[in-house]
Amino acid sequence: MITNAVAIVNIFSGPMPNTAQHWLATNFPEGRAFLSSKDVPLAAARNTMVRDAIGLLKDEAVEWAWFLDNDVTLTYPGIERFQEVPGDVVSCDCAMPTGAGAWEAEDAFHDHFWRCSRKVLLTIPLPWFRDNLSDDGCDLIGCDCSTFRQKALDFGFRVRHGGWCGHGCKQSWKGYHA
Repeated sequence: MITNAVAIVNIFSGPMPNTAQHWLATNFPEGRAFLSSKDVPLAAARNTMVRDAIGLLKDEAVEWAWFLDNDVTLTYPGIERFQEVPGDVVSCDCAMPTGAGAWEAEDAFHDHFWRCSRKVLLTIPLPWFRDNLSDDGCDLIGCDCSTFRQKALDFGFRVRHGGWCGHGCKQSWKGYHA
């Protein structure tokens, strides 16, 4: 049981794989998991869940927020390797639509399954998550992953990645991702 954390689960497509359901049920006590509505845009859903969890995150006994998209399949020993990676913001590696190069940088990040120190969420101002759009607002040039990562780096936090999980996101996405 992970008693020093809250879970933030993004529901945006289909049912959650059994591995993720089991992991949540066995690791987070009642009242420590926040689930989004699948009818809300992704960045807004994440912002709302963090806002709803902020009271718990202000409690010094809560050190981490764990984020999980409901289409993630946890793999073993991938999850154990992921849990061992040090950092303030740590993302679990997965296959990306941008190809193998998506994970080359030491501070590469994607927000499908990750953990974040409470200090990061209490330091970075709202909104924590926001898509980066072109000047005319028509083109997505960076997802909420890349903008959150950049905010964390700008505030001096350590962003890392490691381990492995499956990510069944069926959405097609074009643009920058690091």
